[in-house]
Amino acid sequence: MTADLAHVTANRSRAIVAASLAHLARIALPKGRFIYAHEAGDIAQAHDGYNLLRHCGTLWFMARAAGDGAPPHTLDAIRRASGYLVSKLEPAPWANPAQPSLALVGKGVVKLGGLGLGLLALSEVGTIPAALPDLPLGLPETVTRMRRYALDEIEGDDFRHKRVLATGEVTAFRSDYYTGEAIFGLLTTGPADADLTRVTTSLMRHGYGWAEQSHWMAYAACEAVERGVVPEALGSAYLTGLMEAILTDAHYRARRQSTPIACRTEALTRTLLLARQIPDLLTPDLTTRIRTHAAENLALQLDWYADGQFWKGDDDRKVQIDYIQHNATAFLHWAMLEA
Repeated sequence: MTADLAHVTANRSRAIVAASLAHLARIALPKGRFIYAHEAGDIAQAHDGYNLLRHCGTLWFMARAAGDGAPPHTLDAIRRASGYLVSKLEPAPWANPAQPSLALVGKGVVKLGGLGLGLLALSEVGTIPAALPDLPLGLPETVTRMRRYALDEIEGDDFRHKRVLATGEVTAFRSDYYTGEAIFGLLTTGPADADLTRVTTSLMRHGYGWAEQSHWMAYAACEAVERGVVPEALGSAYLTGLMEAILTDAHYRARRQSTPIACRTEALTRTLLLARQIPDLLTPDLTTRIRTHAAENLALQLDWYADGQFWKGDDDRKVQIDYIQHNATAFLHWAMLEA
């Protein structure tokens, strides 16, 4: 491990978060989309493509980092990006009219993970009234209908991941991320009904997400513990298993890419934030190991950072909105831990 841990300070972390937020505000376009990707240091060298899920995740970070005290141009960027998200919400034609829902639609399909991240984004933007876009149904009803769509996708002890909007056809596509994103978004924005509690409990009991070292399941599990959806003992067992999976297999570092490292750092630091609230959640030895590993990761992430921009890695200087989101969120958590 050759990273320089001295560079990972609370002040440096806060500066990185602020610069990342400023850069994302700068690349927010008039109609609410972002310049999705560009070469490091040159937004004129833009790349093609767009991803609605990553738009939502990026907006979630921006709202968390901004708060009420952000400058007007940043709040305006958040408002425009939120408006773009809202423009992608449509009623599901196959849904029960007595229980209206809203799907987040991109290219004619509905991806469960998008609903989860969209819920996170809009609920966080809702804490900044000056950044809220026009919502015909109002924020509470919009969130309620988005939640209804995601809850309706529960099937047994998991979720359906992807549908065709026009027909309601469930595709065979499965993502390693969508289930965690959906649980996290649902737990953050409302009460857990019996189905959501059952699914969350079952997945945690079975170590879902350990093999993938899933940062989204780390968020979901921490939220479930904080809100009393699962017992602390289950949360402890689940998070211990997930942390050990990350700590004992750090091959992801060998890829020399910023975002695979950042996602693990998010999982580590979110768990540390919960452990600070619940001192007996993890053993002291494990807590120390998590903190050391997270600091090492953050120091590595600095290898691909400059001026509010995180690029892919050693062999690719492409900056993408989700690279900024994940890396800057890890530094946001570290600043919170060091406060």
